[in-house]
Amino acid sequence: MFLPMVRPLRVEFAGAVHHVMSRGNARGAIVADDADRWRWLRLLERATLRHGWRVFTLALMDNHYHLFLQTPEPNLSVGLHQLNSGYATYFNARHRRVGHVLQGRFKSIVVEEHGYWLELSRYVHLNPVRAGLVTRPEDWAWCSYAGYHRPARRLNWVDYGRVLAEFGGDTPAGRAAYRDYVAEGLGRALDSPLSKAVHGAVLGSDRFVARIRRMLRDRAEDDQLPDLARLRKAATMEQVIGAVVSRLGGNPDAWQPGRRCDDISRAVAAYAARETAAASSREIASALGYRNVSSIAAACRCVETALATGRLRDDTEAILRELATPNH
Repeated sequence: MFLPMVRPLRVEFAGAVHHVMSRGNARGAIVADDADRWRWLRLLERATLRHGWRVFTLALMDNHYHLFLQTPEPNLSVGLHQLNSGYATYFNARHRRVGHVLQGRFKSIVVEEHGYWLELSRYVHLNPVRAGLVTRPEDWAWCSYAGYHRPARRLNWVDYGRVLAEFGGDTPAGRAAYRDYVAEGLGRALDSPLSKAVHGAVLGSDRFVARIRRMLRDRAEDDQLPDLARLRKAATMEQVIGAVVSRLGGNPDAWQPGRRCDDISRAVAAYAARETAAASSREIASALGYRNVSSIAAACRCVETALATGRLRDDTEAILRELATPNH
């Protein structure tokens, strides 16, 4: 029986932060020597400058590579196609071979801009150590950590400042703090932060995952994208109301147009529905007894104000987490 090739989920938008990994075909080698490594770096530099990427960390291994970068425009797939196909053409010509060099479908995970920078940068930088290529990451020349360790070894197209900002900035003290952070990971087994990605596609808070869900609702159905189908799975209004009432209490029978209701659970239900349900604003208003769409917007603003001050945060995030699970 013919089985269609499954394409990995691509989530691209302006300003998106991605972790990217591309492997050699059949896990084979993608470099034979330092000349190949230099060519790959030059091609990555060209793609970075051409597409305006901000590359934060990179690690080129013998049979795969890792990138942690931000794309100001939604051009990740275009740029990586140029990088991978350009490198494959070079590699085959130089080594007088034919066939695929890299797997055709790179793996990418979209990452929330706050919360995972430190773990992910350290994970990429310790890749050569985990692979047994070196005992300390600064000894692997084909990894951006060398430039974090010593400014004299920097690549002028890599953005070192964004990660170092988490340690007080690109200063001697900030660089020393980052070196200590990476060194701390040498002495113990680290869980991969990528294992926390929802359906292997999105890494971030419940709110960030909900945002990506909303973005993907408008994408056409595609039976070759099972990750998209799982990520797009939306809660019903009955599930939203049930989750909210279970967590916060409240009486949905009192949620009726024209009847005064100060029940905060109804406002949270409006917010949770907007974040996780497939219903339109008009359908949400009807299900929750609001007069109109503007009432939904006002209720959501009320909840957002409470969340900004810390009120309702634990309860609301627990509700979103419940509704985000595949079997909600």
